Order: sequence, then structure tokens, then C-alpha cells
Amino acid sequence: MKILVGVDGSDGAGAALRWACRLATVTGAEVLAVHVVEPPAHDVRPLGLSRAVLNEANWSEALAAEVEGVWCGPLLEAEVDHRVLVVEGRAGQCLTDIAAREKADVVVIGRSHVTGLAELVHGSVGAYVTHHTPCPAVVIPGDRRAA
Repeated sequence: MKILVGVDGSDGAGAALRWACRLATVTGAEVLAVHVVEPPAHDVRPLGLSRAVLNEANWSEALAAEVEGVWCGPLLEAEVDHRVLVVEGRAGQCLTDIAAREKADVVVIGRSHVTGLAELVHGSVGAYVTHHTPCPAVVIPGDRRAA
């Protein structure tokens, strides 16, 4: 079994990671913790080129090490088999694409508290994932310490 969980340092993502960790502990599943770096609306990099093209090839490895050390504590403490992946793009699309490519059995994300104009402009990752993921999706509220 493979569990994909979106991580971004938010309370919702932390709750999602803890929930995924508990599921993995019970099922023996591998957890794929995915952090998506969304490009700014107005990309300040020259010509809007990707980091890899601009010789910033190490950015994802460096950030993955930080994600592992800072956000993946519950997985390390529970000794859950896991990997960390850092990618650049739109969060919802990246999570669903990775779920398909990795043949995830479930996608777990935290619910954000973005509403109103911000949700209209940026979109809802939860709505995108639940409508486009190739497998079941679980959305965990951010204010829950355990599920």
C-alpha cells in the first residue's frame, strides 16, 4: 500500500501527516510526503524559467532534506517507511499527477482555511484533489491533533 500526503508546514498538513502516519503504522504502507513549491503569480526569475534551467538544480534536494527534518518527525518517530519528494508547480495538479505516477492507494491532505477572494484567485487544493485524483482522497481538518 502507498499513501501520498501533501505537506506544507500548515496545521492542516501536520494533521494530515499524523493521520497518514497512523494509517501506515496499521497497514505497513509506505508514505510519500510531497511538498509542492508553487511559483509566485508574478515570477520574478528572469523570463519565468524554472529553477532547474537557472542552475538551481540543488534546490529540491536541499528543501527535501529540510522537509524531512522539520515536518516529517511523526514518520521518523514511528519508523514508517517513507520518502520525501519536493516539486515545483500547482499543488493540486502536482499531487494528483504524482498519485497517478506513483500508483498511490490514497491521497491525504490537510484542509486549509483559505476562503473568499484568496480561494477564488488561487483555487482550492482540496477541491482539485478530490475531483481529479485517481484514488480515494482524505481531507483532514487542521485543528485535529489526531484522527
